[in-house]
Amino acid sequence: MTERFTTPRPEDMSPEQRAVYDLFASGRRAASSSAFSLVDASGRLQGPPAAWVLHPPLGSALERLGAAIRYELTLPARLREMVILMVGHHHRSPFEVYAHVKAGAAAGLSPADLDALAGGRRPDLMTGEERTAYDVTRQLLDTGGLGENTYAEAVVSLTVERLFELVTLVAYYSMVAIQLAAFDLLPPEETDR
Repeated sequence: MTERFTTPRPEDMSPEQRAVYDLFASGRRAASSSAFSLVDASGRLQGPPAAWVLHPPLGSALERLGAAIRYELTLPARLREMVILMVGHHHRSPFEVYAHVKAGAAAGLSPADLDALAGGRRPDLMTGEERTAYDVTRQLLDTGGLGENTYAEAVVSLTVERLFELVTLVAYYSMVAIQLAAFDLLPPEETDR
């Protein structure tokens, strides 16, 4: 099978594409403290922004949304990473799983937690908020919505504002998983097939 899509090299990008590229090649996302890089060893984008440069206006908007989700949510990092991994495993998204296993470990998910999530099971060591987030995410992924009881419990446990954050997190990473699948964007160690 031939590779479906290769993102352009930075030197082959239009000025508009290069502006999107620069959002991921510098700043907070490129910091050495980041759990994973969205620029590979050859300087090309990897993961979602590899396709986002195809349409710079959409790519820029998605970058802004992604930055808000990554840096401005009030949900704890460990909870966020658990949810992202649930979405990644649900959609069988190799890049999402690759990147967020690293980010999840950095946020405090243990190897046992990561194994449980990979197996579709609830991790053992979870706060009340994490249990609620797990249940909400599982129901969203399984049914596409929330039952009355799950919604009511989530509002009490998380608040309606944080429930909105959680639902947006699930929706955003589901969109990303679909984009990654459509363009066959794989993690670095899986691109040599």
